[in-house]
Amino acid sequence: MGEKGLKWLEQLWQCFLSIVKILLQSKWGTRLPSSFSNPDELLILANGPSLNRTVEESADFIQGKTLLAVNFCVSSPMFERLRPELYLIADPLFWIVPEKRVQLFKTMAEKTTWDMNFFVPARALKDKEWQPLLAGNPHIKLYIYNTTPIEGFQSFCNWIFRKGWGVPRPHNVLIPSIAMGLRLPFRKIYLAGADHSWLPEITVTDDNVVLMHQKHFYDQNKSQADTVKQENLNSARLYTILYHMHVAFKSYFILEAYARKLGKEVINVTPGSYIDAFKRMKI
Repeated sequence: MGEKGLKWLEQLWQCFLSIVKILLQSKWGTRLPSSFSNPDELLILANGPSLNRTVEESADFIQGKTLLAVNFCVSSPMFERLRPELYLIADPLFWIVPEKRVQLFKTMAEKTTWDMNFFVPARALKDKEWQPLLAGNPHIKLYIYNTTPIEGFQSFCNWIFRKGWGVPRPHNVLIPSIAMGLRLPFRKIYLAGADHSWLPEITVTDDNVVLMHQKHFYDQNKSQADTVKQENLNSARLYTILYHMHVAFKSYFILEAYARKLGKEVINVTPGSYIDAFKRMKI
């Protein structure tokens, strides 16, 4: 059997495994919001350090688009300034480290004075403690989405993505954010703050401790290099970090193919972004 045949069998096996994961992990019939200020254009505000520059220098571009914020954007004054209609979290540490989710949800409940659709992973339903933190704010509407990792033939993946039963392997919050944007009616999805410029920020100490300086727009002046925590809270080795990067960057090509199949565009407006899958645009 040739290389093509082996690749076909591998993808077939991945499809089978994806189906098993869907049956075990995915929640059926997830709801979606139906009303948006601009149903054609979505701007995803990723948390990379360049977002500050984009917001300050490109206010006209941001104006009038539906905005989606992620993870700890709520901890920044930018959250109240931009008033995003959509908000999505994906970091598994929210459900492993209680302090993280308490900090996020309390801040969100206090700051959100406009209607906002909040997407949380289906795995969050296993933990009931966080829900009362948001229950007192009538502006926050909760939506569940599946983070089940899907692999296999592109046509198979596209079908699963449309159903909302899973996403490309979600090694960062931008992947499910784009996947969610593509499930919604938007024809153009813009990415800001999607720097992904982690490679130059990785170092290894003389004690073989791997450090990465993960800068965000809200902490770039005070953040420091630190170990990368895995879901088991152990520090990741270099090969693990690089593998996760490989998976993430590959997922963007899967999403780009999915977008083209839908007749939609994902456009990266992040200056200096390392993501090489999407069309670029200077703003």
